[in-house]
Amino acid sequence: MSEVMGVHGIRRWGPTTAALALLAGVFQGIAASPAAAEFDCFRDTCSGKDPIAMGCDKDAEILQQATMPDESVSVRLLWSPMCQGVWAKVSRDLDTSPASVYLTLWTTRDPDGGVQAGDSPAVLGSGVAGAYTKMQNWKKTTAKACWNDVDNAFDPAPTKYTIQSPAKENDWPVDASMAVLHGSCTQWM
Repeated sequence: MSEVMGVHGIRRWGPTTAALALLAGVFQGIAASPAAAEFDCFRDTCSGKDPIAMGCDKDAEILQQATMPDESVSVRLLWSPMCQGVWAKVSRDLDTSPASVYLTLWTTRDPDGGVQAGDSPAVLGSGVAGAYTKMQNWKKTTAKACWNDVDNAFDPAPTKYTIQSPAKENDWPVDASMAVLHGSCTQWM
């Protein structure tokens, strides 16, 4: 009997009133959504912030991962769809990894596109199996995550470095990049 009364009531007040009542219920549900309150930053306001403290790790996705063949060290490029922030995370096996492990989130500068080190938590201390960087705004940057055993400003896989080779007859560019010996990186994304 209540279904009939609801339909009858809609006819009495008209379809516009019923539609407004339905919309009010939908908007009330959105405002009360607990997911909206879980994230404390968005894009620019996430830059330089801790992804866990901001709640951005709750919906984190792995964009890319680079793992050493012996699985002693793994580096991940992570991002949060809700926060639109990107960060790097490193994990290591304390028994088989190098004694020094540095993590760096490399990003491109906006607007000129130059490469910069976005964040590095420095060397992982003795007995520390993992670390992560602070976030950068994913909307305005491309990024890659790297680990190395040299220094927090060392990029083990820099952008290709080419030179003109005077030894070649036509002076063709030659790849003069250093071989990757001291770490690994994800690809630029």
